[in-house]
Amino acid sequence: MKRYNKQQIMKDAHKLYSNEFQRRGRSWSECLKAAWSWEKDAVRIREEKAEKLNAIIAASWAAHDARKEQKQKEVCFSGLSAEAVSFAMGYGRGSGSYCGD
Repeated sequence: MKRYNKQQIMKDAHKLYSNEFQRRGRSWSECLKAAWSWEKDAVRIREEKAEKLNAIIAASWAAHDARKEQKQKEVCFSGLSAEAVSFAMGYGRGSGSYCGD
């Protein structure tokens, strides 16, 4: 996997070397070393952000699964008699067959 953007490193080094104010008497090799250190810091920060994002996504899925399991465990008709549940579901009294629409 390509880890460092070498084109961006060279662009940064050239910008630093060509700008006299930022260069402050540095040689080309010092500018190139500075550009490499910037890129290494950028890669480290990108990896840390990706790890945090993956941790957040994993925690979110764990919470989602826990809520889903809890909903499945809940009984919708708790506390009601069997007759009341069957009447609410559309089954008539006595015959046990569906009497809805």
